Amino acid sequence: MGCFEKAHAFVARMEGGFVDDPADPGGTTNYGVSLRFLKSQGLEVGDIDGDGDIDADDIRALTPERAAGVLRRAFWDVFPLDAVPDPLALAVYDTAVNMGVGQAKRLTQQALFIEVDGRWGPKTWAAIKACSDPRATALTLVGLRSCRYAGLIVKNPNLRKFVRGWENRIKALEKEIRSAS
Repeated sequence: MGCFEKAHAFVARMEGGFVDDPADPGGTTNYGVSLRFLKSQGLEVGDIDGDGDIDADDIRALTPERAAGVLRRAFWDVFPLDAVPDPLALAVYDTAVNMGVGQAKRLTQQALFIEVDGRWGPKTWAAIKACSDPRATALTLVGLRSCRYAGLIVKNPNLRKFVRGWENRIKALEKEIRSAS
């Protein structure tokens, strides 16, 4: 199993299937693909059911395989994470799926202790190549996510209902990173 496949297997377990929670800022979600995200991808990617629009029916029509392809293109290949050491690639990918690509870039830069500019350019690549302990960097990234979740709740107390799920995801991700070979 390749690095993406292993990382996506974790993300798929965490994301689960169809959810339509009005408190979720992403809207209706299936296999980790939210309606808000799918709309941002345009008709070519987002019109899953082929009816000319992007709506909750497209989210319902997603298969696990189709969702994996959409997530790979938007949250793995965009970096590209095939060039990142395994435990760090997993942490970046899960962060991107859960919090967005921009947040994943910024938190990864923080975890690498480099200037946080939100760009995945030469400075970030140099820091990744120089990283002597990708596992420790991945765990630092996960810790930064916990802080980010707390900040989100301060800004929007309605998100408090997601705390247990976020905490469970963080614990599972830490366990996965620690056990990665």
